[in-house]
Amino acid sequence: MERSPGYRIERLTRERRALAAGQEIARKRHLMYGLVEADLTVPRALLREHRERTGERLSFTAYVVSCVARALGEFPRMNALRRGRSLVFVDEVIVEVLVERVGGGQSAVSYLPIRHADTKSLIEIHAEIRAAQDSTSEAITGQRWLTAIPTVLIPWLMRWMSQSIPWALRLGVAGVNNVGMGTGTAGWALSPGGGTLAVTVGGISWEPRTVDGRPQEREIGHLTIAVDHDVVDGAPAARFTSRLLELLAEGEAVRTAVASRANL
Repeated sequence: MERSPGYRIERLTRERRALAAGQEIARKRHLMYGLVEADLTVPRALLREHRERTGERLSFTAYVVSCVARALGEFPRMNALRRGRSLVFVDEVIVEVLVERVGGGQSAVSYLPIRHADTKSLIEIHAEIRAAQDSTSEAITGQRWLTAIPTVLIPWLMRWMSQSIPWALRLGVAGVNNVGMGTGTAGWALSPGGGTLAVTVGGISWEPRTVDGRPQEREIGHLTIAVDHDVVDGAPAARFTSRLLELLAEGEAVRTAVASRANL
């Protein structure tokens, strides 16, 4: 850190430079964007009831990851990447999460790949995210390479990774980013990832809706879906999005998690 009269300068961390390089890769992709609204009334109510009853705060991000993973399992052609003139379809469903690690008065954002995410419970995904948020955790291994290579090579390496089969098998092609805008203010966030699919959770607010012919207040989440158009056409992407919204509204993963906790 450098200090001068009236200002101070902090050097960008390697993690921050990697994130910037990833955004540059995303900028050059042919992305389709969908700004959609998800009815989160049921799952959010279940999460609040569980917290009031047990004191445990289950991760809402983990719930979104579980729904995205299940939708990817049902739409395997979304789980692919472009490599030159070819499409590479990945067998395993891996959902990458951006998590903030706080420690020593500082915070850092890291990538956390949730492997076999479509077969894991909400509790298992929740545990991985919480472990990664612990600043002393060794749960995140995907970024150890950042400390082993010269900083100048990070952008070049990120470009290679974006079309790398080994890296897709390590981190997957889909990502979830919860920007933490759940403050009661509606709004979308644009945060495209370097992969084929990026789901960004924006604002969550109570809004009037008509349900079964009656006006009701519902808890609505504003999601941005970014899809690489070189890999997926508009119609399949729309069907995937529709299924994702159904899964998010159902809250089944939360019900299963709460029931498993009650049986302990």
